[in-house]
Amino acid sequence: MFHKVTKDLAKHLAPDGDLLLVRSLIDQDHFRPLYLLRRKPKKPFWMTHHYYKTGLMIWDILEPGEDNKYLDVQDSGSVTVVDYVDGRVEGNVNLPDDFGRMEATGAASMYQVKSVKVKTARVSPAALASLKGERKIKMDHPFIEHLRRRRENLYVITEAVQTLEETTFYKSNTMEGSILNEIYVHFSLKGSRGSKKGIVVPKDCVLAFRIMPLIIDDESLGISYHPDDKTFVPDGDEGMGGLQGEVEKECAELLQLSTDLRDKFLKSIIAMIINSDLLQELVLELEEALEDADKCKLKSENPDLEGLLNNLQASEGSIVRELAEPVLYTLHALCELTEDQLLRLAQSVEKKIVSKQFELVKSMLKQDFPTGAFSLDAELVSSLQEEELNITKAMMELGGVTLQGNAPYLTGTGDLAAFSALRALYVALYVLHLLSRSE
Repeated sequence: MFHKVTKDLAKHLAPDGDLLLVRSLIDQDHFRPLYLLRRKPKKPFWMTHHYYKTGLMIWDILEPGEDNKYLDVQDSGSVTVVDYVDGRVEGNVNLPDDFGRMEATGAASMYQVKSVKVKTARVSPAALASLKGERKIKMDHPFIEHLRRRRENLYVITEAVQTLEETTFYKSNTMEGSILNEIYVHFSLKGSRGSKKGIVVPKDCVLAFRIMPLIIDDESLGISYHPDDKTFVPDGDEGMGGLQGEVEKECAELLQLSTDLRDKFLKSIIAMIINSDLLQELVLELEEALEDADKCKLKSENPDLEGLLNNLQASEGSIVRELAEPVLYTLHALCELTEDQLLRLAQSVEKKIVSKQFELVKSMLKQDFPTGAFSLDAELVSSLQEEELNITKAMMELGGVTLQGNAPYLTGTGDLAAFSALRALYVALYVLHLLSRSE
């Protein structure tokens, strides 16, 4: 729930998307100004940047020098953000017969109020730039040696959005109707139930932040005003050929799964597509597990994930890295999509049109997008029924692609953000196509 709070707040404060989100309430204290973050230089082409705490501040990697009198952190004035939601949703969900029998009917009402007063704490980029030539880096520091060996990038936080007072966020749901689920367990439920989820965010909690890249040149430390500059080395090819090669390499182990395991993995992934909270929880858990594969045990109270989690860790509890890494790669792609896109993706699985959508997106990415207009493959468009085409178009347009014309002769345009979203959709469709194939 904390991740949803920070995501909504960032949309209000910075619609252009340059505010980065704190994803975990437990870790928020590591995202204050002058703290250092790391990011691997070889990130997936479709993925927005995910930054990881280091627990270090900029002073920890510098040789001793004068006091940091020029790097004082200044506070801005306060801003109050209010978000109110109240509504009722009705509908039903059905999955294909080969998923077991699952249907849900009824209605849900929601009531959600969010009001938070925040301030911005920042340090001047010009003051940071003054460090160049004045302070040397501890090149023998174990952390710097680790970064150089792994070719990871390093960033300093220059600005943080923090709460001015303790704030409670909550969401209430009321469900009525009937649910029958025979996929994993056999039970039936009729009647109504209510639930209320809440989270208390403490005073001075960091919700979002901005960063600048650090450049390491011998013993000299510098900063860059370009967000994609690298600490040590540049990224590789970002074209369609690079994307296709990366996806096939990252997901190669999933190709080796038995039919039974593919089915179990697919059911769990679909459960996370439908439940975005579940998706975010497992992403964080997998990231932590892969950081320390011998000590962190994966667990979930949701039975939908049992088939997946039982195969991502060995009997003694250690993580099976060769499977956990492609699964996390897939979940990162799903996290790039909006909740509405994920719902369309679930519908696509139900309609068994994922393979057609995958080929359609692949053909789009091979063209001049995003530098100009592109066309959709008329033959692939014609293969989709009207409802299937509407689902497919909505899934693309929700990611920022603009489509014009009449089927089957559709053309489209989109900016760089839409291009990134389309690449994430390509990855998601690739994995769902791979796991749902019949042999």
